[in-house]
Amino acid sequence: MIRINCLRLKPEAGATARRSTSSLFPRRGAMHILRLSVTLILNTFICSPAWPQPEEIVVTGSRVSGDEYSRIPAIVLQQRADFLVQRIQLTNDTRAEDARTKELHQTIRDMVGDAAKQSGIALSYGDEFLIPITTTAYEVPLSQGGKRADTSSTSIYVKMALGEKDDVPGAIAKLRSFIKKGRVVGRTEIEPEGDVGLSLVTPEKYRYSIIAKITEDAKKLHSTVGTQCKIRLSGLSNRVLWQRSDVSELTLYIPYEVELTECQ
Repeated sequence: MIRINCLRLKPEAGATARRSTSSLFPRRGAMHILRLSVTLILNTFICSPAWPQPEEIVVTGSRVSGDEYSRIPAIVLQQRADFLVQRIQLTNDTRAEDARTKELHQTIRDMVGDAAKQSGIALSYGDEFLIPITTTAYEVPLSQGGKRADTSSTSIYVKMALGEKDDVPGAIAKLRSFIKKGRVVGRTEIEPEGDVGLSLVTPEKYRYSIIAKITEDAKKLHSTVGTQCKIRLSGLSNRVLWQRSDVSELTLYIPYEVELTECQ
């Protein structure tokens, strides 16, 4: 949803009084119109769209199929992901907790530094929405305990930027190679978790591309049924949703409905 921030400008002091006075002297018509125009401008709401902050969603798991596919509307937008992502777990079992924390965070910092030397690679953390990890913001939350006592761990994502014409198998190989060569500090261990996933930055920016396709389809439907029925679209205010459809692509859609009414 796009939020609108509006600022109302107040008229300067005495503007109302001057407008009333000028209306008593019709012979000053031009001046009256000018003053009235200025007053109207000063009372106008000046609005600018407050675009949502960029958000990066992560999609893991298999491609959409079966019942999930049947729940997706007919009109969708196929979009290549912005990044390939691999979730990795970092574990450390150094006895002292402070030392474990330091070694884990230093390992992450070193990985960020190495990523900066290679084109397209970056690190993030989070669940459904990803937060960038940088050389100044690398102390991600850690979990204590687990299968072994005196153990700390965390999971982060290593990302590989994906362009429209990039070679996907080659990008995946580069991503896995970077993880395999990751420098570890102390007793830190790095293990990949699951398959390579995808991420997309600000899915809502594709809203009107999807709506354009929906309305175009509605026009074709209307031309097919002619004037026999009225077509009603609903649900276009819903948020953009997504499903993985390929190794590097996402299916973006808005859960809308088409209804034919008053058919003769």
